[in-house]
Amino acid sequence: MSVFASPLALDRYLVAGSVGFPVQVRHGDDSWSELARIAAEPAPDAFVIVTERTLPRAHIARVLHHLGTAAPTCVRWLTGQDVPDCAALTPGSVIVALGGTRVIDAAGRLAARTGGRHRLVYLPTTLRAMSDSALSLVGPTGPRPAPVLVRVQLDFLTMLSPAALRSGLSALVRNVLAVSPAFHDRVAGRLCRDARYDPETLASFIALSLEVRATLMIYDPLEQGPAMAFHYGRTVADALRGLGADAPRYGEASALGMLVAARVARLSGLLDEEGERAHRDLVARWGVPMELPATVTADDVLVALRRGAAPGMPSPRGTAAPGRPALVLLDRLGEPHIEGGHLAARVGEDLLRAGLDAITGRGTGTPRDTGTAGAATEASPAGHGPAGRDLAAAVGPGRP
Repeated sequence: MSVFASPLALDRYLVAGSVGFPVQVRHGDDSWSELARIAAEPAPDAFVIVTERTLPRAHIARVLHHLGTAAPTCVRWLTGQDVPDCAALTPGSVIVALGGTRVIDAAGRLAARTGGRHRLVYLPTTLRAMSDSALSLVGPTGPRPAPVLVRVQLDFLTMLSPAALRSGLSALVRNVLAVSPAFHDRVAGRLCRDARYDPETLASFIALSLEVRATLMIYDPLEQGPAMAFHYGRTVADALRGLGADAPRYGEASALGMLVAARVARLSGLLDEEGERAHRDLVARWGVPMELPATVTADDVLVALRRGAAPGMPSPRGTAAPGRPALVLLDRLGEPHIEGGHLAARVGEDLLRAGLDAITGRGTGTPRDTGTAGAATEASPAGHGPAGRDLAAAVGPGRP
């Protein structure tokens, strides 16, 4: 399926298994009047906006103004991780998620609790949500209903700090390394450490993320097979994000997680030295820290990883034994390693500790003679690695 794109407008229909939904990328004042018309088809009883109080009031006011021209509109605030007040949901209501990943997840859970009877619209306001979480049918607690529309208004990004914008590029970097390395040089040339991007560049980054999602989700909507590549770097990132006050931003944690995964893969005889160097080059151009915060030690991360791999705690598709976290590793750039039929390898503590050297400045490590991180190595299935390379034809020469 092809992309229709201009510098500031992109329309994509994302197919995920038996469902699909449109994704629209827009920028500029003239695009807002279109929002109410599209969201109101067919006519809703009301729009129930799910958002959080930290969102800039200008964003909320603008959405209220435009959606309010099509139907009665109200706001429900996120409390903790959920929306406690569902009284406004009449049978014909449309749930509108206005915010970042937390809001997207909460609105998806709210729609799931109502049995998927209410239409769901995503209006992501962060770059991470625009290029990743709003495009997924899987949240932290499991599957969620497909939205009827994902509307990306790049105008929302103008109020983000450079640090927040930089953090939101984690999905782009992950997609290049784990799925589509053909775009490594092109994306590397567009990344800038000061995170000051024009709307055209941001739209091109989102276009690439859309193509990667389209390639993997069409046959794997719940991310249990090849689309587990979207978990690359996540195990270590989640451990870092659980460190409380010492936790880095999500994008920084993701970068560190990918660097650790690359080192573990190289020490296991999977990824070669050039592949690990490509990780470090792309992360350096991205501009996020490449080492742990001064207040965090490798032992802190190991404790958090053991806790995350314990019974009752989440781990990628249940492949981790107690105390042995499961990491998505790469055989080569764009080709995740398969172990026991899963795109997640059980990794022992000694190997994890050696992998953490990649983000503690303690040397490059020496590859092992064995070709595994846990059980015996299995060859990557034909077609999984090349799928990333095929994106060059899908996206076209004028895009990232």
